[in-house]
Amino acid sequence: MWLSLWRHSTNRLKTIKNCFGLKVRIKNKMRHLSFLIIIIISCAPNQSKLTEVEPLILIKNADSLIIQRPKDIELRKAIVKAHLLLAKRNNDPQHYKSVIKLDPKNKSANYYINIQTGKDHHKKGHKNGQWDAIQSFSRAAALIDTLGEPYYWLGQAYEKKDQMDFELTLESYDKALSLYLEPPMLTKAKSARLNLLNRKKTYEDFWK
Repeated sequence: MWLSLWRHSTNRLKTIKNCFGLKVRIKNKMRHLSFLIIIIISCAPNQSKLTEVEPLILIKNADSLIIQRPKDIELRKAIVKAHLLLAKRNNDPQHYKSVIKLDPKNKSANYYINIQTGKDHHKKGHKNGQWDAIQSFSRAAALIDTLGEPYYWLGQAYEKKDQMDFELTLESYDKALSLYLEPPMLTKAKSARLNLLNRKKTYEDFWK
């Protein structure tokens, strides 16, 4: 079956070029063959077909595809989805920036960009850096309100800004633990909350 499709795809290269303006070179890799077959099926493939393409292949051809089909919403959605998948798979924030260029209001991309921006500010030692971090983490929390990670980082920023600010820090950790956290982040949040409570108790006992 694949051999037949391979021969068919070879015979239809000119059709592909006329449809997309792409110069396609056949390689002996199944993912490239899949990409060709999907495009052969239709000159205006829908998102469900496009998402079957290996994300990296779709992204590499994204500019040419968009130039030829600037109003194809399904194509843009498929490219955005490919960028988000690779960003998560490779832990590469550059893909989120690429998503913003295509879809400036994309919640997932803006969420992760704000998380990363907040982390960058949090690394700074001065209070202004922590205030900037707090703003970024707060924006991330507002974008996706089911995830606890922004609140964990809010707690970290409050604690670094003022170690005596037990109330806001504890409130942030509690909020983080009430929402979804991936296992590593869940462990961090529980540990941070416990350390905070121990430090708070030591402080209160000292002033008794």
